[in-house]
Amino acid sequence: MECFEVRREGERVVMVLGGEIVMDMIQEYKVRMEHLLSADGCREVVADLSGVTFMDSSGIGFLIGLRRRAESAGRCFRLQNPSPQIKKLLSMLRLSDFFAMGQNREDGSDRSA
Repeated sequence: MECFEVRREGERVVMVLGGEIVMDMIQEYKVRMEHLLSADGCREVVADLSGVTFMDSSGIGFLIGLRRRAESAGRCFRLQNPSPQIKKLLSMLRLSDFFAMGQNREDGSDRSA
């Protein structure tokens, strides 16, 4: 089961992901996010991973690309609420320090990107 919800919270765009983030869903996610990244007034992009149960290499690539696109557009990017499994995966891939991470919307500064 997949879940993809996007909401604007002032200058922040929050992308809530859930279920399995695999290759079949990535293209749709990219299209939806490109539109949001070009929106005026967006200063921060947050990927809420609290509902993600599995992520393959395509999902990791999507997050890496999203961070790069956000930052090239002058927006901050961070991951929010990654599960212990996702944290372990990022650590194994040596990406823990690549992403800023937090446990809630206000707590995004515990790691620098």
